[in-house]
Amino acid sequence: MKRFSPLLIAVSTALLVSCLGMDADARIGADGSVDVSMTYTVSAAVDELGRLGANAAYIPVPVGRDDLDLAARRAGGTLRSWSRKDGVESFVVTAALRFPSAAAFASFLDPTGLSASYSESGGKSTLTMRLSEGTPPAEKELVDFIRAAFDDYAVSIRITTPRAPSSPRGFVVAGRVSSFTMKSADLYASDKPVTLSLSW
Repeated sequence: MKRFSPLLIAVSTALLVSCLGMDADARIGADGSVDVSMTYTVSAAVDELGRLGANAAYIPVPVGRDDLDLAARRAGGTLRSWSRKDGVESFVVTAALRFPSAAAFASFLDPTGLSASYSESGGKSTLTMRLSEGTPPAEKELVDFIRAAFDDYAVSIRITTPRAPSSPRGFVVAGRVSSFTMKSADLYASDKPVTLSLSW
């Protein structure tokens, strides 16, 4: 199972596999602070895989409150609420976080700055997130399996900026809200990197 970039690990964060569905809403205030609410659904099969010692790295998001709290605090943020609901075939985690700045939020998404970054230039702020590195054609059989097994999962991201965004890439913009939605399997299967960015 292939991992996505750290973005869907958190909103993640923030970076996910096709066995994961995510709905994330980030609101950037006039003071630069960022409030994030997110819900992600993880297949029970992925959860079990992650319990098998060396396979732990295949879990692409923090499944525990302590893990998510630590990731938020390391970026200077706060975990405001967290809950988990277990089902027969999947479990759902719902969380709310707050960050003092968009730069802290980007650091939370990816501390290395490779898959999520924030910059300021000429009075303009820019947030960039790479959700997938692209899947080599050689993995076609795996992609076909994932499309069949996890077609119901999707990734949805909404970002509300203090003013109407400019130069959006990958987003659909309506007023101050930039939205992105894509089936998780399609995100995994994309043969090219999937990158989102916007400025305000």
